[in-house]
Amino acid sequence: MFSEPVALWARGDRVWVGAAGEHDIAPYRSALEQSRQRLARWNPVDPDDLARALPAQSRDRRTFLVHALNPEGEHDIVGKVNVADVVRGRFESAAIGYDAYDPYAGRGLFAEGLALVLNLAFASEAAGGMGLHRIAAAVQPGNVRSAGLLRSLGFQREGFCPRMLWLPGAEGDHAWQDHDSYAVRADQWPTRPYATARGREVVVLVNGVPGSAKTTLARQLATELRIPLFSQDVLNPSVADVLWVLLQDSPVGGVVEGCFGPDDARFVLEGLQGCGLDPATVPEVWCFSAQVEGSGAPLGLGPTVAVETGRGVGRADVVRIALRVGALMIPAFET
Repeated sequence: MFSEPVALWARGDRVWVGAAGEHDIAPYRSALEQSRQRLARWNPVDPDDLARALPAQSRDRRTFLVHALNPEGEHDIVGKVNVADVVRGRFESAAIGYDAYDPYAGRGLFAEGLALVLNLAFASEAAGGMGLHRIAAAVQPGNVRSAGLLRSLGFQREGFCPRMLWLPGAEGDHAWQDHDSYAVRADQWPTRPYATARGREVVVLVNGVPGSAKTTLARQLATELRIPLFSQDVLNPSVADVLWVLLQDSPVGGVVEGCFGPDDARFVLEGLQGCGLDPATVPEVWCFSAQVEGSGAPLGLGPTVAVETGRGVGRADVVRIALRVGALMIPAFET
């Protein structure tokens, strides 16, 4: 017999949530069969998975069911939320997986239930919760409804995971499916619906004299860092300030490339400051070549990474430079 480790329960306006038990197996099967056609597009449908999950319930693995306060039809189960893959210690994190069931799907009941589950997950263990710090979820890019649900509860997109899970595709055949990753933290909860966090901004100056292969390196760094390239070479000198306008409007920063000599120091200093940046924290990749006379010198506004581009810069060199400038740039986060 399944033994409930700790009672976890919460009630909302239209639903209540609780840890699953053996008495839920029959209505759960009914809910899953009723919703099979809709769910099968994104996940395998297994009416017996709840029965198998019950013996594994513990402090660090919980299966919650969302129940309608006003049931309709054959069952009262609005949805299921698995809180699994819990890592304690310095992480205190978990992943969730979830499904919403007919005839309740699309009415906002499951969103209410998932919010109640998050309340329980983030509440301290002393207060009857799971004491977690972070909850993550992964959604296939095509599953707009599921991703919209997470965003409505304040989850923020953290990244893209190619070929993450072996799941059914649009044609029903299984393959390694891509996923977007979302997360929300206890210190953010409850948060504004559709809240957007500005992630880490990386700004790099790539400087050097003509003929130093700085433009080639700048392009490679922008690709490796996955940030845009803003090149002085493609701008009309009369509208050079556009360089900083573009940088300021970029939510991820950018690689700013140009031939910045001593006379341009004030232009660069004020441009970076106008973007809300401290020039002393913006690394400068100084490209020089022993084969080019009059190579000049870096601006020296921030930390400098000198690169001998005249000898050629290989792929490994580009990666090392990107890692170094990424570490030098003080990260900026907004929550």
